[in-house]
Amino acid sequence: MPAEIRQAVPTAPVVQTPAAPTKVEAAVKAPQISAEEMGVEAASRKDATTSQLNDMNERLQAAIETLNAAVKKVPTALSFSHDESSNRFVVQVTDTDTGEIIRSLPGDAVLRMSRQLDSLKGVLFDDVF
Repeated sequence: MPAEIRQAVPTAPVVQTPAAPTKVEAAVKAPQISAEEMGVEAASRKDATTSQLNDMNERLQAAIETLNAAVKKVPTALSFSHDESSNRFVVQVTDTDTGEIIRSLPGDAVLRMSRQLDSLKGVLFDDVF
């Protein structure tokens, strides 16, 4: 091969391989705590957690008793009914002394919206549910 052609032929690129990885000296430390000590630690944490849960349960029971005592002072009654126009069940909390409705579930706004959506059936929707 003439010298001019040899110079025109590209040579394959030289790929350098990374050097062999060096040894990483990681100091492996012995555990600071033994298995027995770990067991004792876990048992003490379990006891602490159990006592916290028992304390929380006692406070919850006291709060329930306080709420029940407060509710007994207010004469209230529950009444259940069925709203025909919206086809929903309604729960009302009423004051037994005055007959006043304290709370109605679902609220009047929800019942009105349900009635209005019911009246739009066939207009907005193809099928009547």
